[in-house]
Amino acid sequence: MSNPMRGFASILMPLGLAAAVIGAAPGAGAMMSGKPKLPAGLHVVSSPFISNSSLSAAAAIASNDMWAAGGVSSSSGATQTLAEHFDGTTWSVVSTPALNAGFHGVAGAAGNDVWAVGDQATGTSFFSFNTLIEHWDGTSWSIASSPKLPDGSSLVGVTAPATDNAWAVGFAAGPSGSASALVEHWDGTSWGIASSPAFTNLVGVTGVSADSASDVWALADVAGGGLTSLHWNGQSWSQIPTPPLRFGGVDTVAALSPSNVWAVGTGPGTPTGGCSAHPSELVEHWDGTSWSVSPSVNPFPCQNDSMLGVAAVSASDVWAVGAGSGPFTEHWNGQSWSLVSTPDQAALLAGMTALSSGTVVAVGRGTNSSGIILTN
Repeated sequence: MSNPMRGFASILMPLGLAAAVIGAAPGAGAMMSGKPKLPAGLHVVSSPFISNSSLSAAAAIASNDMWAAGGVSSSSGATQTLAEHFDGTTWSVVSTPALNAGFHGVAGAAGNDVWAVGDQATGTSFFSFNTLIEHWDGTSWSIASSPKLPDGSSLVGVTAPATDNAWAVGFAAGPSGSASALVEHWDGTSWGIASSPAFTNLVGVTGVSADSASDVWALADVAGGGLTSLHWNGQSWSQIPTPPLRFGGVDTVAALSPSNVWAVGTGPGTPTGGCSAHPSELVEHWDGTSWSVSPSVNPFPCQNDSMLGVAAVSASDVWAVGAGSGPFTEHWNGQSWSLVSTPDQAALLAGMTALSSGTVVAVGRGTNSSGIILTN
């Protein structure tokens, strides 16, 4: 399901192919016309209009300190990293170093300590890209020194539980188009590549989240197919299997506590309403002992759909976004998942973040071909 070899070329989905695949398709609220109106979900907030842009990740440090990150494509095919900041009143663009690059993840431990990761072009061929890490010091963004890797490597996610403790994940390119798990760690001084027996037979790490320095979760693709989870307990990484599925698995994660972790992705689906089984939204939950599938709502039972982002406020307030014939949003109230409305202005929703105070932010691409930001 989740192909770790996405890298620099992956920005084509949010920046270009999304328009063709999902394009101006209305959100789940509009798709459900003729049926009972869905409960209120997230709503669009004012943010800069930037043609041919998309936002793929978000980070919330405080109610007056939030970030959204992604990229802007040009007619030449080049892409520029994009960072937008919320100061409690207004979202605005903050300049980043001029590169042919895109951000896939962003996280912050403090207002003057924010990390954004992705990849940058190193040439013109398909695999001519390499990892990128940038840092916000409270004043400006700058390129951070990071380990040298073979072209074709990328970072797709980052989490920062402390100013001297951050993790970035992705994949490292190998010979003949192969790939391996890539986990990098910031110790307050430098970025280095982490190694562990738990990374054996993995071809990429797709998402990462931490609720403390000793409770870090990641999701990974297994060589030969399937996905698994990885856990850092403050001392070492271990591999913890997720439920076996006929197809797919989870690749995005949000950690609330050692006994409450949520992950979303794509599952095999089930025959519904006279339709054959299609790849569909998937939610899994960690209860401190094991992972299990959490029943969710399939908004498009006769078509393919997938969940792309998840954010957790509390044990009874969790949000997820996905895409099928259009974007959709679901909410967990502590008992069950339900479909809630999605604004028609959204074409694709991917990244999410939340504050324990209750604020939830989702980002993606609007039907106007510009990055879009939603909140509750």
